[in-house]
Amino acid sequence: MSEETLVHSCRVHFSGHDYDVFVYSRPDGSHLAKTFFTSRDVIISDGITLDEALTKHQHLLPLAVTSRDILRQFRKEN
Repeated sequence: MSEETLVHSCRVHFSGHDYDVFVYSRPDGSHLAKTFFTSRDVIISDGITLDEALTKHQHLLPLAVTSRDILRQFRKEN
């Protein structure tokens, strides 16, 4: 049984795509924001509050998307 409780979800638009963001609270009161690119490729941002985790995640999501695009392009060319 998961110790995380879903407390918020939203969509973030970046580079022509929408990304789902799920924010969970943990028993200690901290929060985790997650975006699932695939079942094995998930970015996670943590924070003390929901707003802190969500803000951090919204800043990191473009970097995560861009790095995956660069890797995908590199693999295509090699």
